[in-house]
Amino acid sequence: MEETQLVKRAQQREKGAFEHLMEVYAPRLQRIINAYALNKYDLEDIKQETIIRMFVSLPTLLHHRSFTSWMKKIAIHTSIDFYRKKDREIPIENVQEIKHSYKEESEHLLWIGQILDELNKRKSQILFLKIIDDYTFKQISHIVGLTESTVKSHYYGGIKKLKMILAAETIGEVQNMLETLKEKAVSMFSIPSSYDLLIEQDYSEEILFAWEDKGEETGFIVSFHPNGELLSYSRDMNHTHIHYAEEVLYEKALTFLHDQTNLCPSSFSNASPTFLTKSIRFEWIMKHNGYKIDNSSFFIDVSYDGYVINFKRYCTTLPRHFQQPQKEVHVEAVKDYLMKETSCNLFLSTSNNKGQLVYKIEPPFYSVEVDEFSLYPVKEDDLVLSKPLMSVNPSTETIEDMIGLTDKHECIRESKDPELRGKVFRKKNLTLVSSDKSVDSYMRERNEETIKIQYKENGKIKGIFSFETPPANLRKKCNRKQGYERALQFLEKVLPSYQTILRFGGVSYNTDESWVLVTFYLTSNIPFEYGGMINVSVCRKTLRIVYYMGPEIEVDKLLSLQEERPLISATKAKETLLSLLEVEAVWKEDEEKDCFIFHYQTNLLEPNFHSRMNAKTGDLLD
Repeated sequence: MEETQLVKRAQQREKGAFEHLMEVYAPRLQRIINAYALNKYDLEDIKQETIIRMFVSLPTLLHHRSFTSWMKKIAIHTSIDFYRKKDREIPIENVQEIKHSYKEESEHLLWIGQILDELNKRKSQILFLKIIDDYTFKQISHIVGLTESTVKSHYYGGIKKLKMILAAETIGEVQNMLETLKEKAVSMFSIPSSYDLLIEQDYSEEILFAWEDKGEETGFIVSFHPNGELLSYSRDMNHTHIHYAEEVLYEKALTFLHDQTNLCPSSFSNASPTFLTKSIRFEWIMKHNGYKIDNSSFFIDVSYDGYVINFKRYCTTLPRHFQQPQKEVHVEAVKDYLMKETSCNLFLSTSNNKGQLVYKIEPPFYSVEVDEFSLYPVKEDDLVLSKPLMSVNPSTETIEDMIGLTDKHECIRESKDPELRGKVFRKKNLTLVSSDKSVDSYMRERNEETIKIQYKENGKIKGIFSFETPPANLRKKCNRKQGYERALQFLEKVLPSYQTILRFGGVSYNTDESWVLVTFYLTSNIPFEYGGMINVSVCRKTLRIVYYMGPEIEVDKLLSLQEERPLISATKAKETLLSLLEVEAVWKEDEEKDCFIFHYQTNLLEPNFHSRMNAKTGDLLD
């Protein structure tokens, strides 16, 4: 499935879509985090937190952004935050810097005083003199009549006790806040009591809840700022065939804003509505000096039968710092440049489980800083080197043997969705108990100790994803060469003609060297748009196949496509595809510089822009 379609389905919270998205991008996400994690334990923690942040933020991903770039940005920031938090500890020695999360600043000193009252009289007196009055240890020793060393002993003993009190107080207040916001969500959106609470997560700046009715396969996702402002709302429901007019749906969006938020649409500029598969999106944007500010707006998706199914606000504070460009803005000149420099290339596409020849336009950039435009390099094609495969002795094992699936396993879930067809297995009598309602626990309960098999329409295996943990007492049995041979033996089972269509791409270990990662490239005289690479991962302890993703289409179809010829010329395709090209100047946030910078931005990645064309029929493709 093409990236944009899979992302759209996950954004609309279609069943199993996000899970499938994570399965497809798991190796790439792992490689990104590998560059930052110091050890395998940190890597797993960072990966789980990254997945959680992606799950929460996915509905806000704009269509002009690359999912891979967006995922990389979240993974990098999560990695940095992870180590920053590990190195940071609240300095109790300077309580003036402690900000009580849910207290007004005017109550701060009173709150500290109340905390100190819970200590014994001597420790309380010394801490008060040190923290509130800012006396030195020597000065305090004269005031209380004790030696300086005794004062220090009382002080640090009090600090230890104070930390325990602070932790207990914070936990209590967080629990109260969660309960209050959960009740608010249930009341605001009339969430039925029959729905199960799946997720209850505090992200410091965002509080997330999720409910599901498993029988009806419907649910709600709601998030708040700690101050109670609604940040996002998503509803997964069954729709009718009613189709209201755009004006009616717009009024429903305004009613939602009035009833459920403190946002004032008149303070923003209206963007043109976007017509999605199940809904129409109304978006309000913020501007500075007449130009759009990227990622500082809010949108509402209203289903065609009249229900608000998505709401998201991108920011809760107004942007303040804008870096004025040094160069003049020339939008038309940039558009002319793109019309000339954008390439139009022929690809073999395997999206939607069917093969076709497509033309695709590839511009030098989708967005670039105004001041860097003239220096921006023209995009170059990636060079992929590969070599023929080696020969190996066939294995006598079955596919089930090679992935570790035995009669001790049972099927716990099955999807018959044509594009997500598959089964999930777990060992019988293995019960996993969730410790809380966090996203982490929810994902762990669904994935931990499972083997997932994805099938093609004809019943053949398309993908393998194993989350089983090998026994700790086993030693690693294979090196890179042996892992490569094992991968070839597996390919002989699932892809018998692999020798004629694959070339070797590389072999390596993962971060903790527990897996051998083997890469292959599909052989083709026409480059692949997507899916030209096949990965097989082998567990070094058990020799089992723990990851595999095969080609999207059957081998015979793949070979026949390479003999076809386009009926539409590249010149005609480029002219047609670029006929709707638009360029605008927008403000985009630069987190490193902590300000907004002026960019030229195209509409080439907007949902309604067609960047692909069927090379035989001339049909425009999403």
